[in-house]
Amino acid sequence: MNYIDRDLSWLSFNARILQEVASKSVPLMERLKFVAIFSSNLEEFYKVRVASHRFAQKYKGDKRNKYGYRPSFILQQINTIVSEQQEYLGKLFFEELVPQMASEGIRFLCGNIGADDRRLIEKHFDEFFSDAFQLIEITNEQELHLKNQAIYQYVIANDKRYQLEMDYKKWGRFNTLSNDDNTSTIVQVDDIFKYNVHKVLGQEADVYAVKISRDAELYIDEEQDISIVKKIKKSLKKRDTGLPCRLLFNENIPFKHINSLRKQLDLDMTSLIAGGRYHNYYDFFSFPEFKDKPHLYYPVEEKLPVKRLDDSKDWYQSVKEKDVFLSFPYQSFDYVTRFLTMAAEDDAVEEIYTTLYRVSHGSEVGLALEKAAQKGKKVFVLSEVLARFDEESNIYWGERLEKAGAIVKYGIDNLKVHAKVFLVKRREGDTVQSYAYLGTGNLNEKTARIYADHGILTADKRYTDDLNQVFMFLQDEDYQPHFKELLVAPFVLRKKLYSLLNKSIKKATKGEKLELNIKLNSLEDIKMIDKIREAADIGVRINMVVRGICCYSPISEQQAENIKVVSVIDKFLEHTRIYHFDDDHVYLASADWMTRNLSARVEIAFPVYDAEAKDLLRQQIDYQLNDGLKGRNINEDNRYVKGNNKLTSQLFMFELVTKLMEN
Repeated sequence: MNYIDRDLSWLSFNARILQEVASKSVPLMERLKFVAIFSSNLEEFYKVRVASHRFAQKYKGDKRNKYGYRPSFILQQINTIVSEQQEYLGKLFFEELVPQMASEGIRFLCGNIGADDRRLIEKHFDEFFSDAFQLIEITNEQELHLKNQAIYQYVIANDKRYQLEMDYKKWGRFNTLSNDDNTSTIVQVDDIFKYNVHKVLGQEADVYAVKISRDAELYIDEEQDISIVKKIKKSLKKRDTGLPCRLLFNENIPFKHINSLRKQLDLDMTSLIAGGRYHNYYDFFSFPEFKDKPHLYYPVEEKLPVKRLDDSKDWYQSVKEKDVFLSFPYQSFDYVTRFLTMAAEDDAVEEIYTTLYRVSHGSEVGLALEKAAQKGKKVFVLSEVLARFDEESNIYWGERLEKAGAIVKYGIDNLKVHAKVFLVKRREGDTVQSYAYLGTGNLNEKTARIYADHGILTADKRYTDDLNQVFMFLQDEDYQPHFKELLVAPFVLRKKLYSLLNKSIKKATKGEKLELNIKLNSLEDIKMIDKIREAADIGVRINMVVRGICCYSPISEQQAENIKVVSVIDKFLEHTRIYHFDDDHVYLASADWMTRNLSARVEIAFPVYDAEAKDLLRQQIDYQLNDGLKGRNINEDNRYVKGNNKLTSQLFMFELVTKLMEN
């Protein structure tokens, strides 16, 4: 095959997360968080990607996808790879993490629990859970329904079967049994039930955890003559009853029982995934914290100041004098929300336009827009209501802003709006001055604490004039926008990328030595892969930092020599996109090189004009390409990059941003 399937490539990315679980250089409790990240990633993968393959296989036939693979083959590979990864995760968890936690005074009871601790668990049950667990008997005749993602305890007592839905919100997943002598003893509520099932049932019983994952895609009925918001609200209710895509079960359960359960749930054999005693490891995000043991966590770095704004009495004037380059999470996202809040409260500001893709429930951006609308300003919001798993939050803020007087539009027909921008129009004397923010990450102050992104606050007309064109289109889809500087998908972004790559190819044919540096989250688009292959075969050196999906693999010696692809996995989620073709063509972007981003979304790549910012971006990519601590060669089975750096590339970024802010 000429391409790696996107979902098999994604599993390779999740394997890199497992490398962080295994890494002894990662603080112990952070390794536990990577367990949660791995599990959370896998859960979404099954709900979305695996479900789509099952849907295609069932309703569209076993046809090859654009990479040349059939759903049946992909599903078989996924089951094999995931089973191996889950087994490795279990080994790491029980043989390394749990014993090391115990050595630090954190006794996490799981697996084989001794008699003394069982008595402690029984005492805890008697005090807090004696009436909590209500079992439901399962009969062969009844129709069985398991909620999406919920954990059930499947109980077998003689010839009878029972189920118990685990209500972690009510009971808590992790219960602290004791705190003494600098030692904390913690147990999962699953084991509180398991070791007291004889009290609940009146007899001994075997207990096994099971869980079902369902298709999370929203199947919108386009024939219904109702608003998109109502359609999505209606579809969201169906997520708990979507097509099952995985039945995860304790591998020790007798086959006749899991097979019986499978039949009652109307699943085929390929849906069965054997797992360990416990499921939903992403709940370890909520594992108790031990603030008295700071060595078990990443050090907390102070946010770097933007002195030019901190020392300024007039932010508008400071932004007009020079663009403000921002880098998160090394700097606080408060600079963005404070600018927007300032604009909302400023009587001279007449209009605010913004896109919202993923919004936190208590969004400061949302609060600023609400305040602006209440003060009578024109506020236009394009809320992307199809942002998967954030639909409810986006609808909530859309409806709230509408009540405040804002104009809210819920998406564009046949296009997702993925750009991360806002535009502020302020009357200054006889003119209207525009200010803007353009970023690579969402306008979300919570994710900005853990996602590595860049953004620019600007009053430069080269940005604001084009951004005004974007918002004119978002308000009126019949409008034909024209762009001079911004590369906006689906209008000009792909075409410009082809043009820049073709120019590099022409120069290389004349003997010029060329080197391109590209940073992405995903490389999936076949046409872009073919184009970089063409460039590499001519002799263009292409360095790529790709965090996640990478469907490229070399098919010639020149490509193997000239294309380097590195993935960096570390404390923060690498999220920024950088296209560095040469010093005259350096862009930050919201768009990955995926077909959906280049052809089916409204995306913005914006040029970086400031020489110091360009240099920072060049150094960032160069250091990540040679990060021997956190960089992996994707096309070499995730082997670590050869490098002798003493700082990780993220710590190096902290230094780069510090120097930039000092100038």
